[in-house]
Amino acid sequence: MARVPGSPLLSVLLVGVTLLIFAVDAFTDLDVAIAVMYVVVVLLSASVWARRGVILTTVLCMALTLLAYGMIHVSIFSGPASGRLMVSLAAIGITAFLALTGQAATERLLAREEALRRSEAFLAGTQRISKTGSFSFTAPEARLYWSDEAARIYGYPAIGAPTVEMLLERTMPDDRPLVRAAIAQVMRCEGELDVRHRLQLPDGSIKYVHVLAHPTYDQAGRCEYLGALMDVTASVLAEQALHESQVQLAHVTRVTMLGELAASIAHEVNQPLAAIATNGEASLRWLNRPQPNLNEACAAIASLLEASRRATEVIQRIRALARRSEPYHLPLDFNTVAEEAAALVQRELGSHAVSLRLELAPGLPPVRGDKVQLLQVLINLMMNAMQAMQDCAPGKASLLLRTALDENADGAVQCHIIDSGPGIASEHLPHLFEAFFSTKADGMGMGLPICRSIVETHGGRIWARSTPGQGATLSLSLPSAASFVTEAA
Repeated sequence: MARVPGSPLLSVLLVGVTLLIFAVDAFTDLDVAIAVMYVVVVLLSASVWARRGVILTTVLCMALTLLAYGMIHVSIFSGPASGRLMVSLAAIGITAFLALTGQAATERLLAREEALRRSEAFLAGTQRISKTGSFSFTAPEARLYWSDEAARIYGYPAIGAPTVEMLLERTMPDDRPLVRAAIAQVMRCEGELDVRHRLQLPDGSIKYVHVLAHPTYDQAGRCEYLGALMDVTASVLAEQALHESQVQLAHVTRVTMLGELAASIAHEVNQPLAAIATNGEASLRWLNRPQPNLNEACAAIASLLEASRRATEVIQRIRALARRSEPYHLPLDFNTVAEEAAALVQRELGSHAVSLRLELAPGLPPVRGDKVQLLQVLINLMMNAMQAMQDCAPGKASLLLRTALDENADGAVQCHIIDSGPGIASEHLPHLFEAFFSTKADGMGMGLPICRSIVETHGGRIWARSTPGQGATLSLSLPSAASFVTEAA
């Protein structure tokens, strides 16, 4: 029974009905149980007052019933009148009990409705804040329900039931085959659903969404998917911006590194240019003789072309390092990358009086990576090692570049760059790959963090080992190209 607190009209009516029943019961000769009418007062009080008011009203009605009985039968006992008294009191008590029980049940129901309303409001608010909608999909009827937030993500009004056609209409054309395949999976009720795709809204804006759903079954075996629809546009755009920043930062670092390698680059270019000039002059001499020696001239020209090819390769490597481009991962022979990196730092090795030894394991499986980025990592690590050995005694600075098969990872390739410098302090080792941490007075602390980012982007790992006074070892491990094919399969 719904309660109407504070209604003055019902309060006045209650008082009037109570007085009327008492007057009829006490001052008339009607030979009936007039007091039974108090049940009306009790019922009305339950709709006006709370539990305490109903109890007080019940007690008052019983007291008035007893008072009326006493006024009439105080000197003469009447069996039928006493029976009517007991019936009236019982009726009032039972009515009060039922009224209080109904009132409590109504209040519990109203409390549950209020809790449900609050819960729905909290859920709607939470979904809007987190940009996560909920939905259900019943197979095989393709009956779809979704929350207001799910409708907002798709750009539809919250009213009306959604359809599969509405979903496909908002899906980017390139992603529709993926969404159709997901819908077909749901119709067959085949396991968990995990799909990322794009939406194109009527205003031309693009949204990225992530759909997760789990199948449930009722007692009849009917399948229904319950899931969440998340608007991940902000995180995707943030990832893209981060990737773009990383590409730009890596490019700036490469250009800076090329400035440090200017002498080595000049040396690398000058060698084939000098060979071209020498062989060109030799060709002219063989041709300008009274009896031209064509065989020798042809040999000199062949050597000239070979030197030209070497010069072209050097320039192409330098241009690749200087050019800003998206990473392009292909199967690579890591030993070849190591040899090219060593060739580019030859002049720096000479200027730092460092001897370099290559120990390249034969028969290594190809790795999958971007050649320019891997060159950048190896050159950066070797340059750091050379700078760390600048205080070594003459003839004591040595650098070893070693490649090997990673025994701890199936088919992975390891590379170790080992120097004979003073080593890395134990307190510095945990922070070596942190951004802006540097042990050099003029260092920016970005070289090694960028190396770590590049290696991890390739699916590998990089680490350092050192014993103070006994040199340092920088190592990296890269998965083989075959492992990527296996994962894709």
